[in-house]
Amino acid sequence: MRALATLPLILLLSTPAWAAEGSPWLPIPKSGSLSLSYVSESAKKFYRGKARTNLPFQKIDQDTIWLSANYGLTDSLALDVQLGRADVSGKAPSPPGPPDRDDLTDINLGVTWRLVDEDVNLGAPSVALRVGATIAGGYDVGLPTDIGDDASGVEASLIVGKIIGGRFALSGEIGHRTRDNKVPDETFLNAKAFLVVNPQLILNAQYHNTMAGGSLDIGDPGFNFGRFPETTEDIERVGFGATFNATPQLGFGLNWFTIVDGRNTADFDAVAATVSYTFDVYRSGQ
Repeated sequence: MRALATLPLILLLSTPAWAAEGSPWLPIPKSGSLSLSYVSESAKKFYRGKARTNLPFQKIDQDTIWLSANYGLTDSLALDVQLGRADVSGKAPSPPGPPDRDDLTDINLGVTWRLVDEDVNLGAPSVALRVGATIAGGYDVGLPTDIGDDASGVEASLIVGKIIGGRFALSGEIGHRTRDNKVPDETFLNAKAFLVVNPQLILNAQYHNTMAGGSLDIGDPGFNFGRFPETTEDIERVGFGATFNATPQLGFGLNWFTIVDGRNTADFDAVAATVSYTFDVYRSGQ
């Protein structure tokens, strides 16, 4: 049994609303969570290379439904999966913007191995290693309204987290991702802070940074829409949100995100609404 009573509350929030991310806090064996998220993004500007400028059409909107799940195999091993469907449209009065896209997103799969458990090693943080895979979705590429890069690949990350005094929690993740389809390799960083106001309410702040290799920018000589996946896409994003736990098993989350810097990416603002359900196979079989 876990010594930290607040840990199930943190687990409800550890499922990402945006894209697959690792967590140092694993579900207990034969338990896990299911989450359904709706993310609405909108941008009127984009980064052409590193220069922030207006889109060549009015704005771009993207709505995505994410289904996420994680499951504890053992005390130190857990699985996670995330898939979704997205609808992207470019709004413009005249002439019309780029055509709408509506298709499945990439599928993200992961295995997390906890190296250090803060419940067992008192005073130490929880430390975990996650290895993941991306399976490209069924969409096409070659337009500003593309859902993704149409590329499969693998990634690995190191995750560290610590619950402090039962009221605060901090976690950080650093990793590297490589994909096919000439997509540049990426180094990524995630940092999160949680405040447990009471057993029903958790507040959070998030920071994400994707740093891509390569040197191709939108508008460079030789660039065309078909080469979007080859561009160096850097993203720096911050977010704030809250989760309300209606019961020990059922939680509702609302998060806001904004791009604060980037390269060859849309300058999105986003809102994400999430409902999460935690389950325990052992208890349900009693």
